Amino acid sequence: MRSTKFQSFVVFAEMRTGSNFLEANLNAFEGINCHGEAFNPHFMGYPNSDPILGIDLKTRDADPKVLLAAIKKNTARLSGFRYFHDHDPRVFDAIMEDPTCAKIILTRNPVESYVSWKIAQETGQWKLTDVKAHKVAQAMFDPKEFANHL
Repeated sequence: MRSTKFQSFVVFAEMRTGSNFLEANLNAFEGINCHGEAFNPHFMGYPNSDPILGIDLKTRDADPKVLLAAIKKNTARLSGFRYFHDHDPRVFDAIMEDPTCAKIILTRNPVESYVSWKIAQETGQWKLTDVKAHKVAQAMFDPKEFANHL
């Protein structure tokens, strides 16, 4: 059942905070659809993915509010997306000012996030979709790098 209060949602997150895991769990619910990193400057939704709700990358880049409106107007499901600090800033104010857009703020312990990032760099495994394929590595702590990570 679609919420009458909210017409869309955004997950504010950063790399290595568990946003892929949260998205997978949200998408497991009937009636909810998270469209990945819809406003990532390098791709739309997911790397090498199709248009979102009929909006392609060229259209989104020309006017990102077209995609934002399509997500909000999707009445088949409660639609949303993940938004990171480096995503298209042209939609940020519209997101924040919209009371019908639910805001989810996802955080993670900075040390855990840093270790996860270092292990992903070492193994090349940025997203775990099959637990049996899990790769193991140890992270080397670099104080200056950690300070920049914060």
